[in-house]
Amino acid sequence: MKKYLFILALSLPCSAYAEKTIQYSVNADIYSEPVGVHAFLNGWETPNFKKGNNAFAHGKMKLETKQDNWTVGWIWTYDYQIHFSDDMAKLYYQLENDQLIDANKYNQLALEAQHVDTVGTRFAYDWKVHPDWTIVTGATALIGRHYVDGKFQATGQTTNMTELMDRVAWLNGSLDYSYDRPALKEDELGWDGRTNQGYGYALDFALHGQIKKDWKINLQVDDLFSYLYWDNAPFTRYNLHYDQNQRPRMDLNGQLSKSKQYRQKLPFKLSSEISYDVQTKPWSASISSFSNEYITLAQLNAFWKTEQLKYGLHIEPQTHALGLSVQHKNFGAKYMTDDLDSNQAHRFSASLYAQYHW
Repeated sequence: MKKYLFILALSLPCSAYAEKTIQYSVNADIYSEPVGVHAFLNGWETPNFKKGNNAFAHGKMKLETKQDNWTVGWIWTYDYQIHFSDDMAKLYYQLENDQLIDANKYNQLALEAQHVDTVGTRFAYDWKVHPDWTIVTGATALIGRHYVDGKFQATGQTTNMTELMDRVAWLNGSLDYSYDRPALKEDELGWDGRTNQGYGYALDFALHGQIKKDWKINLQVDDLFSYLYWDNAPFTRYNLHYDQNQRPRMDLNGQLSKSKQYRQKLPFKLSSEISYDVQTKPWSASISSFSNEYITLAQLNAFWKTEQLKYGLHIEPQTHALGLSVQHKNFGAKYMTDDLDSNQAHRFSASLYAQYHW
């Protein structure tokens, strides 16, 4: 029954509401510490590697209409975030680039990964709690199109031998992850590990207000206490013990199976901004940030207003990224990166919106 309610919500026509504003927006935030953005999204194949524990790609597309305090619209979201130990990042990079793994080293390997693709219908309401303060609460009925959710952890020791199986002296580890289709080639073992689309909900919250005459604050939290439910969800759960001095060298036990239902917690995103804007002056400034579960990136922003447009310069000190933006009543765009060469860039952020009022 819950499935049909969500599908019904997704099919509600926007024309049921008297439209006053229609807006289309799309944004993408990507950051990868160990390798460039292009390599992060394409198999980590690159000659350049840096120390780091985080990589993420968050994207969102919305088409919404607003009448008075109500907003309704269609939304697409994409989230891919991984958090890993230094040893895990280095080992994965070396394996993907056909390099010898480090010799005579004790390794602590840890990886947490989430990958999810959804579409849905969002309903939101603006609460005017004070002349200077507005709270926005939203709920989205979601259909999940793809997911991977799980973790890997291990400890091990390497030798100075050249062959991979001889170079590993011993390794103890475990893998536990759920998915809609296998990510580690389990299907080559004859495993039919697939499931249909999931369903669920996402909650969002926003706060807009003025703390002093020329000071404003904006806070946006997406996917707060939000979940997807996957029926007959496949999973891979294995323990590995390897010791080159034992026979047999490898002991692998676990299972490929399906759970009746898997509840996936969606990764939250937090955006905030504190701005100083004197209406009688053409310039303004702000400090903003973007956060997920593992990292927070802060930006310094400066703006210059003309009669029709507002231009922005953006600096992100942690990633050494620079950006430019332009805003108009009916459209706007922003672009930021630490390197114009996509093969070298570790940070990329872009957004675009267009809206019409009547």
